[in-house]
Amino acid sequence: MKCALCGSEGLFEIVSHSDAKSSEPLLIAMCRHCGLVQQSPTPTADTLRIYYSHNYRKDYKKTYTPKSKHVYRAGKTALQRLDFLNRCGIVNGTLLDVGAGGGEFVYLSGRAGFQAEGIEPNIGYSQYAKSAYGCHVITGELDGVSQLYDTITLFHVLEHLPSPIEAFEKLHSLLKQGGKLLVEVPWIEAQDASPHNIYFKAHIFYFSADTLSACASQFFNVLHIDTSSNLKILFSAKSKPSPITLPESRSVARTRKRLRSKGWLEYLFQGGACIKPVKKLIRAVEESKMDGAKPKDILDGLVEERQGH
Repeated sequence: MKCALCGSEGLFEIVSHSDAKSSEPLLIAMCRHCGLVQQSPTPTADTLRIYYSHNYRKDYKKTYTPKSKHVYRAGKTALQRLDFLNRCGIVNGTLLDVGAGGGEFVYLSGRAGFQAEGIEPNIGYSQYAKSAYGCHVITGELDGVSQLYDTITLFHVLEHLPSPIEAFEKLHSLLKQGGKLLVEVPWIEAQDASPHNIYFKAHIFYFSADTLSACASQFFNVLHIDTSSNLKILFSAKSKPSPITLPESRSVARTRKRLRSKGWLEYLFQGGACIKPVKKLIRAVEESKMDGAKPKDILDGLVEERQGH
């Protein structure tokens, strides 16, 4: 096995042996040199392309098109992400959402003033975005994009790609000078994830703030890091590539210690698991009100509700 970040070979320690959803064998290892946590071995690009275009949405959402509850959740999350961009001073311009799903973020970005479009590998979801919202969401992969943008967003996409460094290189080539890139991934150090529900075959990489920053360091500068919900980093495109900056040894040691310290007591009390059933019940009641509503009406209603407040 060769590390996708630093290129080291043979410097790994196993952190998990099985898939949290299926219990099937799945080796997850941490590089002792740079701290990147990754599948061993990494699936090929062709294997991943077939999986995400045909099976991923079915495996994880149990459907090929979003249900009303998925639209409602995605809409609320999209508005929170737009708030984050606004707080960072990004309020308009051309925007590409990579892994656009059902198109909720693209649609709401358009309503907020962006010239927004998306790309999504799953044909069911990409067609849904077009028919439900009239969004410009094309079916395909990142390597098929050639236009330049002011802002690119990737929400829970990078952890699925076969090479994060190659992805950042491609993203850099698609941004205008000084363009911004917002990446959100699951945070390997989070307290609100069950110790037995972390590692899945669909996730190739598991990032800390330091390893995510390092993967981008040749092509991007870090502008803002947020770990209040998952791990979000806002990057600014460099004028030209520079040598990679790897995490320091103390960062690797901290990641190792953090992974070993994850446990049920932390999850229950610091991670809030003890009140999750109540939150799920409240969410289920809210989502039940959306049954039968048109997707566009659900999103428009969320915007109007927010404006009313």
